[in-house]
Amino acid sequence: MRNLPYTFRQLEVFASLSSTNSFKRTAKDLGISQASVSNQIKSLEEQLGVKLFDRKPGQRPTLRIEGLDFRDDLREFERAAIKLAGHRKTNAMETEENIRFKILVGQGIFDLYMRPKLDQFFSSHQGIDIEFETQLPYNAELETMDESRFDFAIINQRANNPLPLGFANLARVQGGIYGHRKFAEGKQLPLTPEHLCLLPFIMPQANGRHGKEVLSTYQSHGIFPRKVVCNTQFFDVMATMLERGLGVASFSEAILSPHIRKDVIQLCPLDDWRLIWFRNSAPPEKRRDAVEQFLISSLLDDPDFPGVRLLRGKLSR
Repeated sequence: MRNLPYTFRQLEVFASLSSTNSFKRTAKDLGISQASVSNQIKSLEEQLGVKLFDRKPGQRPTLRIEGLDFRDDLREFERAAIKLAGHRKTNAMETEENIRFKILVGQGIFDLYMRPKLDQFFSSHQGIDIEFETQLPYNAELETMDESRFDFAIINQRANNPLPLGFANLARVQGGIYGHRKFAEGKQLPLTPEHLCLLPFIMPQANGRHGKEVLSTYQSHGIFPRKVVCNTQFFDVMATMLERGLGVASFSEAILSPHIRKDVIQLCPLDDWRLIWFRNSAPPEKRRDAVEQFLISSLLDDPDFPGVRLLRGKLSR
């Protein structure tokens, strides 16, 4: 095979930078310095004789047309490399190497449904490592999901938002304004916008995307909170405050702990939520399939999960 105008390390750095558009994030993900990231990309461009990224001071690097073409061809190269690796033969005495998966998951559903079952999964599937990245359902990561960063993703999202590219629907979950049942005493449910406006509200951070979307949803239903008692990004803090009767908040029923549902009720329905799913296009492999089965069944097969399942049987993209 003739000499190639790149190294595998350069390809790894390019793939990461084209996904993150951040020298800082790529350096952190790969465990190298930002200067090393810059040098690898500069050397790759010099060896190819083309400029792959537009880089301007104070701005994120963006792929040029040449960079987009190179990224598409790199994906084909990665698929071919995986296929070639499948020719490797193992003997009966050889043990499988550890395999690692990176998973993007909603903060609330991870804490409630996945974490409690992880010990059983790991004891039954030795040699599998999983790195979870928990995020809010409004994170921009969903809009730019790249196969090179995550093997799987499972997230709660408002049902009226566009389904991100590459994702599939798993389940639909009720959403609304939830609060302690004391707020409904002597009143007929659902509460009217006029009643709700007078209640104490617990809100996400006001300057974040989450907070702006919640406020926009309220306003679209004629709800204009007059009193905000707390701003927090943490769902468990919100849920505890709901249980103590300190305020009301917009929630997906799926991230309300089962033990508080007897006291915390839906005061007014709003937009429903949906559970959405992503799996990258890596070839099927028994351990990858086992991780997929665990992630989905930990929610949809849990009797405490309140969603209405939309897909049945084996998922496909």
